[in-house]
Order: sequence, then structure tokens, then C-alpha cells
Amino acid sequence: MTQFDMPPSRTLPEYQRAAMRRQLEAVVSRRRGRKPLLIAASTVVVAVGTSAGAYAYVQHSVSVTDKSSARCYTVASLSAGPESFTTIAQATTAGSARPAQVDNAVSVCAALWRQGILRPGPQGARGATTPNSAGTAQVPPLVACVLHDATAAVFPGSRSTCVTLGLPNAAS
Repeated sequence: MTQFDMPPSRTLPEYQRAAMRRQLEAVVSRRRGRKPLLIAASTVVVAVGTSAGAYAYVQHSVSVTDKSSARCYTVASLSAGPESFTTIAQATTAGSARPAQVDNAVSVCAALWRQGILRPGPQGARGATTPNSAGTAQVPPLVACVLHDATAAVFPGSRSTCVTLGLPNAAS
């Protein structure tokens, strides 16, 4: 077994102990002086991060510029394929000769849901084999977003659905 003996302790001269104490006090006093700066910098970082997060969550609304058509989606996804949406183009609403543009895209899509033409799920735009002519099918909450080509897209979901999909909300 190896035995290790500590060397005998030495006492430092008084001038070295005083120099070490001054150096330690200088380091400690500098840290106290930087603490308010650290708190202020942290506050600014938190404020900027919170503002950016709030902006991303609320996200500004954008006007739809291509009002000749709109899409009604059956899932809150842009990658579900063509079976997940139907395009309405210059269709008219019941009892009105007004084109079904973005001004009433949500109501036109809601009518398609009510009639059973749209059903929930990725294959929901293929249409029901027997549509509900009474118009009593359940309509999910719908929200209008703006696609990258400036057309309206109506998705099932809440206002936060547009943010989740990376799209701006449609300005009403």
C-alpha cells in the first residue's frame, strides 16, 4: 500500500496574505457592480423574447388579393394532399348572385360541411356518397388563412391554426 504524506504547511508572509485579500476583495466588489447590469440585460432579453413570441402567436392579418377562388380544407394541414381540400371558384351562395369569394369563403365552406360534401379527415374532400340535402351535418369551427399565392384557405380549427401552419390570418 502506498502512503502519501502531506508536506508540512507553510505560513505565508503578511504582505502576501494582504495582497491575496485585496485581490479577492477586488473580484468580489466587481461582481457586485455588474449585478444590476446583468439584471437589466436579462430583463431586455426576456422582453424581446416575449414580444417576438407574442407576435408569432398573434401574427398579423393579411388581405387576400386573389379573390377569384378559395379553398376549403378538411384537415388543418397543407401537406395532406388534394383529397383534403376543394376549391370554390366563382360559386354563388344560396339565394344570392354574389360570387363566393373571400368575403364569404368561410360561410360557403360551412355550407359545404353542413351539406355533408366535406367530411373530417385527409380524404374528406372526396365528398359523401349521399350528401345531406337537409343541411344538418355538423360544421367544425372554421378559420380563414391566406395561402402563399394570396388566395383564401378555410381550415377546421381556431385562429391559432393559421399560426401553426405558418400562414397569416385573412383580414376580414
